[in-house]
Amino acid sequence: MCQFDTWYRCCDICRFGRKVGVLHDKMSLKSAQPAVTRIARRWYAAQASPVRAGEDAASLPKQDVVVSKLPNGLTVASLENYSPVAKVSMMVNAGSRYESGDNLGITHCLRAFANLTSKSASTFSITRGLEDIGASLETTTTREHMLYTISCLRNNLDTACHYLSSVTSGQEFRPWEVNDSRYRVELDLAVRNNNLAIDIIENLHSGAFRSSLGNPLYAPGFMVSKIGPEMLQDFVNTHYVAGNMALVGLGVDHDYLRSFGEQMPLNEGGPVQRAASKFNGGQELRNHTSSSLVFAAIGVEGASLSSQDLVTAGVLQHLMGAGQYLKWGSNVATSRLSKSASKVTPLPFSTNCFNLAYSDAGMFGVTAIAQPQDINPVLKSVFGEFRAATKGNIDAKEFGRAKNQLKSSLLMSAECQDTVLEDIGVQALASEGYRPVSEVIADVDRVTADDAVKLARKMFNTKPSMAVSGDLSQTGYLDEFMSA
Repeated sequence: MCQFDTWYRCCDICRFGRKVGVLHDKMSLKSAQPAVTRIARRWYAAQASPVRAGEDAASLPKQDVVVSKLPNGLTVASLENYSPVAKVSMMVNAGSRYESGDNLGITHCLRAFANLTSKSASTFSITRGLEDIGASLETTTTREHMLYTISCLRNNLDTACHYLSSVTSGQEFRPWEVNDSRYRVELDLAVRNNNLAIDIIENLHSGAFRSSLGNPLYAPGFMVSKIGPEMLQDFVNTHYVAGNMALVGLGVDHDYLRSFGEQMPLNEGGPVQRAASKFNGGQELRNHTSSSLVFAAIGVEGASLSSQDLVTAGVLQHLMGAGQYLKWGSNVATSRLSKSASKVTPLPFSTNCFNLAYSDAGMFGVTAIAQPQDINPVLKSVFGEFRAATKGNIDAKEFGRAKNQLKSSLLMSAECQDTVLEDIGVQALASEGYRPVSEVIADVDRVTADDAVKLARKMFNTKPSMAVSGDLSQTGYLDEFMSA
């Protein structure tokens, strides 16, 4: 349960990152912490310092997100929050959905090869230069985007942005460096192949969306040796163009960011066209392994990022149960799925509802982990809860709880700088604007129980798709669960 719950918090974005230049700093700070703590305690005063008469606290004006576009087509978005640590990210419409059968897995390789030598900096220069200013470089891959993010102190922005420019433009992909870095991809694959929680989500996307959004986040093993410098360079030349990218900053002045964007040696070009994604129900993928548990994921067609049903789907997700809120808690009191499953098995299990939204499609469903002898009754209880929702069996108190949980989740996510940075970038690339979380909270307040019932009927009365992995010796089939 713990393994799945930890992973599940990140399943909406399905990312995996590579950080450069922070390992040594973290190790040194950790070893010095006890001494620092002892010194800090001596500075504590027994009494708070009084405020002098007439002394006012310095206040800084609140800034809003600013989005603009450069003449070359590059989208620039920023939020000045006066943080001492600035974050600048280059977001590219070049996630795994942009791959084809000939270069499947290339975005996984690009993430692993992010710090290789470019025209303006060597691998050694990038790593040592970031370490010298205490900065970090993180590369993230999602199904729709590639993100290159630099974090540094505000007064080191010039140096940090130089290296961000180096890794996102002018890549060279020298053959010997690419060969020496393949082990990173192989390590990721070893982790992925031993994590059935990832396996079911990957397989569910593959079956439900087939191509485009169905492309895997991880490179197939047979492609690792085939993806070479020429293939990498061709993909970058096609997708890493100004009109297909967004420069996003947090804790950065917008004029500064625009000036930096104007100086970047980016290839000109417009947005890259992508294949549309369509949900396909009735698909079933089974992967029998040596695991002592069964991992299952069932999904139906959900709401896209531009859909008017997106917020309602979020409320419905929390109504069913969107993860644990109390450490070591049973989650029965606040999850209809867990409450229903607890009635059919006394053994440990995990059930969670997910709501995955993409630019032109979405998937709504549930994941479950249980013992082989319990997986059938657990999944039948899940289908029972879905059917109950379509019949309007929604308690007013439960519905209010679900809305409060969704609003709390949104507001807490807004406290995370990485989440805010990515949200700004996604919105800026999609619409050249930004909708603040306060407006989304207002939309949540307007959702009614009738809206949730209508959406439940729309989604749950269609054919779902299913992926299961683990000990499947006693696991039933999709049609059996649907007719139960």
